[in-house]
Amino acid sequence: MTYYLLLSRSITHAQRMSRTLERAGITARFFRPPMGLTDRGCSYAVRVGEGSLPAALSRLREEGLAPMRVFYAQSDGSFSEITM
Repeated sequence: MTYYLLLSRSITHAQRMSRTLERAGITARFFRPPMGLTDRGCSYAVRVGEGSLPAALSRLREEGLAPMRVFYAQSDGSFSEITM
């Protein structure tokens, strides 16, 4: 299963991102990111489906909640960073 992880700077930021996306009809759950995706101990990630990324990023930018980094989770379990 493929999806995107939107990295946030804190749990509060991730919660706000998740709530904003859920209100927009985009399923978004937050959790601690996998080891190796961030060097910040306080980071959290918001997971969105593969087809939801453009709408999710647009909505988050409108609300001033842009993610720090975006990763694509491939079906083999590896991650690749998406440049924005």
